[in-house]
Amino acid sequence: MIEIKKFTETDKEFMELARIDNLVNHDCISHPDEDKNNWRIRDKSIIRNRLLLYDNNILIGVIYYSQGREKNNRTCFYTLNLDPKYNHKGYRHLLYSKMLEEIKIFNCNLVHTSIYEHPNYTEHKKLLEKENFKIVQKNREYSCDITKVDIEKYKSLFKKLDNDGIKFYDSKEEMVKNNKKFPDHFKKLEELEWRIEQDFPIPDGISHTRTPFKHWLKLCYDFYENSYGVDIVAVYKKQYIASTDITVYPKSEPHKGWTGGLGVLKKFRRKGIATALKIKAIEKLLEKGVTEIRTDNEENNPMYKINVALGFKPVPFSLDYSKEI
Repeated sequence: MIEIKKFTETDKEFMELARIDNLVNHDCISHPDEDKNNWRIRDKSIIRNRLLLYDNNILIGVIYYSQGREKNNRTCFYTLNLDPKYNHKGYRHLLYSKMLEEIKIFNCNLVHTSIYEHPNYTEHKKLLEKENFKIVQKNREYSCDITKVDIEKYKSLFKKLDNDGIKFYDSKEEMVKNNKKFPDHFKKLEELEWRIEQDFPIPDGISHTRTPFKHWLKLCYDFYENSYGVDIVAVYKKQYIASTDITVYPKSEPHKGWTGGLGVLKKFRRKGIATALKIKAIEKLLEKGVTEIRTDNEENNPMYKINVALGFKPVPFSLDYSKEI
């Protein structure tokens, strides 16, 4: 019997959800403990839930959905994964339709999802086309074997930046531990990240929104404790001017880093700071045994040129789809 059940946060559910996700994931690994932790620290001020699809009490699919924040509070962001053995039976549409009923609670008027240009997502793509979703953004995805990056090549760049008064620090290892030298560190870092984030290209119809500082800090502490790869901050005359953060999941993929963000304030661009941030991050990650970094950029974002120059190789694009309802 096919039935959709509510998520009840049991250990078995987290384990089974990771199993389903890993049947679809094409370049990453899900781990139940990491998923459980992410669920634990979620922002409960916005609606977030999961619908689980069962065949005779065996989990075969899931749709994860979340309400957007502030200006996006009528937008639903979702991810849908189904055991490929159950393709061509209409089960993706069944989960999607049930979600549409659920999100009426926040008067949703826009639905958004992302997939990859990879065979594992072909059937989901067919559903999106049938439901008249539109592609609203294409993103270049890259992977880099950082053991092959010639770090010595960039010594002159660091010397030049140092002479210009631009210094680089590890947020967790150097800045948090030295409050005298870096007062109000977290407030300055959050402000920097927010300023940088607003320059990231995003799909039409979706707005940049700022995470409340209290919750941002909660996420930051969790990052430092459970999935810290590196967080490099560039400083000029006590002003935070650029940063990059890279997450490493120790239980699922301890040798891979995932770039959360990288940006430089407009006034300080075209000086090589973005490249320097990446090299500093690579140095730190290599010391921890990390050998690969994943990153992405909106299709037309010039940042991709820096990635190519460093040796990043393209992997399947990700595609953002939206539909007004």
